[in-house]
Parts: sequence; structure tokens; C-alpha cells
Amino acid sequence: MRRFQALPADLRISALIAFVVALGFGVIAPALPLLAAEFGVGSAVVGAAISAFAVVRLATAVVNSRFVQRFGERRVIAWGLWMQGATMIAASFAPDFTLLIALRAIGGMGSSAFTIAAMSLVLRTAPPDARGSGISTFQLGFMLGALAGPAAGGALADVNPRLPFLLYGVTLLVAAAISQLKLSPGIPPPEPRHAAGGAAPAEAGQAGSLPRGTYVRAFAAALITSFTVGWLFYGLRNSTILVFATEELGSSGTFIGLAMLGTAVTQLISVPAFGRWGDLRGRRPAMITAGVLGIVAVALLCLPPGEAVFLASMALLGVAGGGLSAAPAALLADISGNSPARNVAWFNMSSDVGAIIGPVAAGAVADALSFQAAFLITTLILVVVVVSSVAMRETLAAPSSANSPANPPSKGTPMPGPAPVPIPETLPFWEGAANGELRVQRCTSCERHYFYPRPFCPACGSADVEWTTVSGAARLLSYVINHRPLPPFDPATPVVVALVELAEGPRLMTNIVGVPPEPEHLELDMPLQVCFVERGEHTLPVFAPAGEVAR
Repeated sequence: MRRFQALPADLRISALIAFVVALGFGVIAPALPLLAAEFGVGSAVVGAAISAFAVVRLATAVVNSRFVQRFGERRVIAWGLWMQGATMIAASFAPDFTLLIALRAIGGMGSSAFTIAAMSLVLRTAPPDARGSGISTFQLGFMLGALAGPAAGGALADVNPRLPFLLYGVTLLVAAAISQLKLSPGIPPPEPRHAAGGAAPAEAGQAGSLPRGTYVRAFAAALITSFTVGWLFYGLRNSTILVFATEELGSSGTFIGLAMLGTAVTQLISVPAFGRWGDLRGRRPAMITAGVLGIVAVALLCLPPGEAVFLASMALLGVAGGGLSAAPAALLADISGNSPARNVAWFNMSSDVGAIIGPVAAGAVADALSFQAAFLITTLILVVVVVSSVAMRETLAAPSSANSPANPPSKGTPMPGPAPVPIPETLPFWEGAANGELRVQRCTSCERHYFYPRPFCPACGSADVEWTTVSGAARLLSYVINHRPLPPFDPATPVVVALVELAEGPRLMTNIVGVPPEPEHLELDMPLQVCFVERGEHTLPVFAPAGEVAR
């Protein structure tokens, strides 16, 4: 409880809202087949109601991520909850099952809006040193609601199968009101810009200070893991595995229910454990371990059928599920910066795709070949999760001291090297650096920025030039690592000499700090930000990875 109270208020409120949403979603699950029987439709139509909801969620994910970027998380959370609540209340009065399916499908758009906006808010507000714990708290809200919902829904459905829909709608409207009253407004961060003034590529903009290759491999591992979670936990576990327990093991409904409860309990326990482990040891080892546990859990189902083996598999599957839920989400927070909505949309879409095709594909393989063949395919997918996790680089920023590469020098930090000698033409540049500003010249005729200082524009020749302060954002064009620098540099410390391009256009030679002087940490086009160091009696601008500059 103390750890929960220490989390940001927005994250705690989001976790409570997630519990309400998942509780209501579970409440209506037992009511669907009863309503289908009331309207005289078969199992295929019930499946259509479930699929319509999932398909609309999938189709509207990208649109909802743009809404989040434009209007902020709080507005989109409230909008999604209002929409889903209104459709659920309307569905409770639907005169036929076709209209109920249509209303459920419309509610899928609201569900997508809430999920993306809430997850974006959680990823953005989770403390950098406790992202795994914070995100796992949000996920626990969903899991607890999903676990408690069906039991309450079954009791309500016995009274009237329409009652769960009505109750779910009302609780969603209450949650929407809470989100509007309690969540902070959350102004959307501006879209990143590249040097020419246009929108930055998705990878560079989302990755923040991460090199492009690191970002791509980490994001790919997150998407693969999310797809696998959808395939295995939202699809296969609720379909093929249940049929396997019934047909191959001949198990009773009570036994299957206890096995599924075991999976849920071990997952509830392991989610916060993996979250804390990821904060301490890194996302990569947590994902690898969870993937290996998942491989073992599913591989057990390929052994000769037995109820003891089945119970062990389900318990181990819950542990794996905890890790495969908590670690990739924390990884997503690491690589997404202050505008995670787009990444969250693709992350959720991957899970939805897995949940949609997983039961169908695994069921078809089981019918055509065997249950063991379906489980083997799932095992191979989990192998891909492990391989992608091994291939990526760690995204958790290691704790660092003031002089470590992860904490680059800020203004006033001494740095060895030759002291500059200002001349009248360059004096405004050095005065700006002393004040923590990067100044370059700008032509008022052609409106181009340029560097090095000179009294005329190198582009049009005009003498109408002025000094102006620029953003300090840049990208790495080229570099060389000098492993044997001459004094007054420290000959034991390699120096990165680089050519960078400012967001406003000019290029300048500089030093790169705040990153290990190794090629794997210096990828071309990586985003940089100016910082300042002391050289003798003057202050010199240097550059560090954009997300690492001490503000």
C-alpha cells in the first residue's frame, strides 16, 4: 500500500479506473450466451459479438492515438469511457441481437480510446526509476477487475441477462466523471521536428535519446511480445487450451476452473515482481526469463496428457504472463519519451491481432493435426520472443554518478581541453554560451542561419545579419573517436570529435559527451541537445544525447 501511495496521483487514478473497466467487461461475459439464448441465436453469433468489439478496437487504434496527441490523455480517456458507457446502456435495451452486436462494435472504439490514452498517461507519468512497478500497478487493476467480473456477472445474469450491461454502462459513466474531475489536464507535447522544419520520423521522434538501431530493436521486441501475449493469453488460453482439457484430459468444469484460477493468481503475483525486477536489473533479462518460462509452460502441454502436468503448466504460464505483461510495457515507456501514444497504439494493435488470429489458427491446427501441434507452434512463437529480447539492447538507464556517461556535463562542469580565445566577431557566441544559450548568426534577407561567424551571409552575400539564440537540438552527422588525445586533454580518456547539424540548419564541429565513446553508442542521425562545459575562463557548448542533458 505504501508503494501504491508513492506513485503519481494520475497513475493511481488510472489503475483504479482500469479496475472498474475490467470488472465491467468481465461482468457482461456470462450474460452474452444467456442473451443469445433469449434471442434464439447460436454460438457463432455470440462469437461475432466478441469479434466485432475486437475488430473495431483494432481498426481505430491509430486514430485514437492521434486524438491523444492532439487533445491530451484526460480528454480522450473521458471521451472513450463516455462513449463505451452510453453504448453499453443502450445495449441493455436492445430489441434484437443484431443491434446489440452493432452497439458492442461502437463501444470498441471507446474501449480503444480509453486503453491507448490511459496507457499513454501511465507510461508518461511513471517515475523513470520505478516504471516497471508503476506500470505493473496499472496492469494489476485490469487483472483484478477481469478476475472478479465474471463471478459478479454470473449472479446478475441469473436475475436478468440485461442487467450486467446496464450496470457496466453506469460504472463506465462514473469512471468517466472521475477521470474528468481527478486526472490532470495533460497538455499534449509538441511533435518533434527535424532540421528542415518538418515532422521527424516516427522512430527518431519516439526514441528520444536512444540511437535509432537501439530503438528499432527494442520496439520490435515489444511488438512481438505483445502479439504473443494476445495469441497465448487472450486467445489460446481461453479456447484451444480449454478444449484440450475437456477432450484430451476429460477434466470436469471444476478442475478446469481451478486450473484457470491458478493461472490468474500466479500472474497477479508475478506482475509486480517482474515490474520491480525490471526496475532493478533491466527489461531485457525480465523479458528473456518470462519468455523461457512461457516456452517451458507450453511445452509441458506437448507431453502425454495428465492433470498434474496440466496444473503445473497453467501455474507456470501465469508466472510467464506476469513477466510478458510488465517488462515490455516498461520497455515501451523507456523508448517512447513524452509522447508515447503512437507506440502504445501499435503495441495494443499487436496484442489485438494475436488475440484475434490465435484461437482461429491454433484451433485449425488442432483440428487438422493435433493439440500438440498447436502447442508446438505457440512454443516457436515464444522462442521468437526470447530471440528478439536477446537481440535488443537494454533500455533501462543505469543509475549514474555526476561524472558518469549517463549524466553528461551541465553548465559549469569543468572539462579538460584548450581554452578558446574570443575575437570581436565571435564575442556574442561566447557571451551566449556563458549564459547557457547557443547563439548563431541569421541572415534577415534570406532568413538562413549559418555558422561559423562572419559579417555577411554565405548564401546570398547580404550584410544584413543578426545574432539569434537557437534551440540547441541537433543530429549527429559524422564523428571520429580519438583514443590518444594530446594534452591538455586526458590521454587516458577517448574524445569524440563530431560534426553535428543543428535543427535550424547550420553544421558545426564539437565534442559528444554523455555517452560511452564507443561506436555502438554513437549512431548517425541520433538526436542530440546542447549542454555547456567550462574551458579555462570561458564556457563551451558541447552535445549529448537529447534525453540525457541535465536541465
